[in-house]
Amino acid sequence: MTFSPKETPQTVLHKLASLQSSAWLPPAMLLLALSSVFLFGGSRGYFGATGSMHDQLSAKNMAIVENLSIEHHFLMFIRQIPQADDKPTYHLYSRFPIGSYALIKLAVLPFGDGLSDKIYAARMLMLLFFVAAAVMAYLALARLASSRWIALTATSLAFSSPYLLYYGDAISNETIVDIFGALLVFHGMVVFEQEGRFRQLAVKTCIALLLGWHVYALLMPFIVFGLTRELVRARTDVSTPPPLPPRIMSTKRAALPSLRSRYLALGVIALLFGMSMLTLNFTNEYFALNRETPLTELPSVRSMIYRTGVESFLEESRANHLAWREFMERQFHRIGVTTLPYAFSPSFVEHDHRKAMQPLFVILGMSVCGASLIGLLLVRRHTILLASLALSGFCWALPMRHNTAFPNQTFEALLYIGVALTLFSIVLLWLRKLSGDRLIAALSVAALLIFAFSALRMSQLNDSNQTAELQEAAIADYEVVRSMTDGKTVLVNSTPRFLKGVREVIYYYLAGRPIIYGSDGVPSGGATPDFVVTSTRPDGFPSSTPQNRWVFLYEWNNYQSYIADSIEQTGELLIRSKFDVYLNADALIYVKDTCSEDDTNEVFFLALYPVAEIDLPHGRRQHGFQNLDFAFHQNGIRQRGDRCIAIAQLPDYDIARIYTGQYIQRADGSTEHLWEGEIHFTEAAR
Repeated sequence: MTFSPKETPQTVLHKLASLQSSAWLPPAMLLLALSSVFLFGGSRGYFGATGSMHDQLSAKNMAIVENLSIEHHFLMFIRQIPQADDKPTYHLYSRFPIGSYALIKLAVLPFGDGLSDKIYAARMLMLLFFVAAAVMAYLALARLASSRWIALTATSLAFSSPYLLYYGDAISNETIVDIFGALLVFHGMVVFEQEGRFRQLAVKTCIALLLGWHVYALLMPFIVFGLTRELVRARTDVSTPPPLPPRIMSTKRAALPSLRSRYLALGVIALLFGMSMLTLNFTNEYFALNRETPLTELPSVRSMIYRTGVESFLEESRANHLAWREFMERQFHRIGVTTLPYAFSPSFVEHDHRKAMQPLFVILGMSVCGASLIGLLLVRRHTILLASLALSGFCWALPMRHNTAFPNQTFEALLYIGVALTLFSIVLLWLRKLSGDRLIAALSVAALLIFAFSALRMSQLNDSNQTAELQEAAIADYEVVRSMTDGKTVLVNSTPRFLKGVREVIYYYLAGRPIIYGSDGVPSGGATPDFVVTSTRPDGFPSSTPQNRWVFLYEWNNYQSYIADSIEQTGELLIRSKFDVYLNADALIYVKDTCSEDDTNEVFFLALYPVAEIDLPHGRRQHGFQNLDFAFHQNGIRQRGDRCIAIAQLPDYDIARIYTGQYIQRADGSTEHLWEGEIHFTEAAR
């Protein structure tokens, strides 16, 4: 079909409308538009050092994938942590299904040890999930609206969402993989409602649960609405005269069909399948921790307790986000941003979570929810399905409020894609009723252009947030470091410059090696490393990787000698006592040149009095200071020549006074100070 420049708009619309008879054209146009994400996104084979949630999630999950192996019985962990007693422990992450991690593992296996190639391959897999999720949405909406063009338009507009495009290539089962699983089940729900194919819905539910947990948020309203509808129909069915009193018969009619309900069966299947996966994960975790940790204290169980708010572990500054007004405003803000295509939302940036919420988006989100509710009441077409889709975001955010309330959890907004799909579908159905198919045909072309332009703009944003040359140099450095540290324990020097925003990146780049973190070369815990990795290259101190440009490797014995010699040269002496106390790079360094076993057996006490009381954790405000007491085996090392050094990191707030020393705890509960000292800071001291 061709269009002449002399044709009138009415003629063009008529030709576009005539295309609706071509069943293959809408899906072909959608796939063509979706292919733009491969051209514009996912090209980065590295992780940025900007601290963005996008790359933090990606790097953390890639570390889990790297560590996933038969050797560790497919345990999902981020890093292995060596201990002084040679019993390693793990930073575990077993509270999520293994399915998505296994798929990513299969995708990166052909690339061997190529760090960049693995990242790129995993990003391509995520973009495939993005396309598959859009296709599932299109197929479901085409059935609901009985129009491929409405489905094409609604899907294109909804998938132009800033959050969806931004996290489209994020390597995580909490982002686009979860969205695919939810939309796969939504398609199964549509087929079930229209054709009664329950087995297909049950299989799709199990597949989705292998990938992530968000599918529960979609199933919850669907099952509740379905059971309610069956109860109402059972109570109002009077086709057969009741042999029992009406009230008893009404209750019996309502109860028995509910027990045989396929909605109830679906809920039972989903619950049992999910619980079986969690049981396997927790069992694996329990054995990985040498069967010494009570089940209720397993890290993943504690994480679930935290996420659901059964117990609160939050300081007041974070707990403020749980206030219902701020919480709901944040959800409406996310809905507003999600619903507006990125082509029309220039103020969106991923780091927007560090700023105040924008009132315009909050108002837009509230308006979208109100319009969707009114539309569902007026259209009265497939109400249960569309209502379940629209409510799925809230059905996740509300029960998980202790996890979804916080500004940095921007990826939690992805499930609000259901609100966008519902709103666009209702509006398009209403427009078709008013104006016919010609307008819908024109809008479908516009929607595809909006999607392509949004994808292009988002690729430019992603690229602008990265420093490609620096990261490529870092990957080259890490490949050298990995080859030299295979099977060795590595200390990561936790200087602020090195760790800001890149802790998760290090988990991936050093995967397979036991990792310790330490301050200024002093390891936390009692284990002794073989090597030190740092971004600092001291003058006159030879690196084991002289060709590196950004990440440097040092043998532990040589590096600790360098640190010991440099402390007194660069640090400010604050206390001259049994242990001399220095201030160096926002850390207190305790030094004793000739150190016996008795010197390190007793606890170091450390009390910090801030300038502003609000900086204290809520539980410490009644005392007026923060208690950071520590034992030598936690923060210290013993060097050759019987020299002892312990380092305590200071928090990032202004300190007025420090009181520190060591004490003996007697059997009767009394204490005796071995030595003590007090430090007063002027306003310009820190």
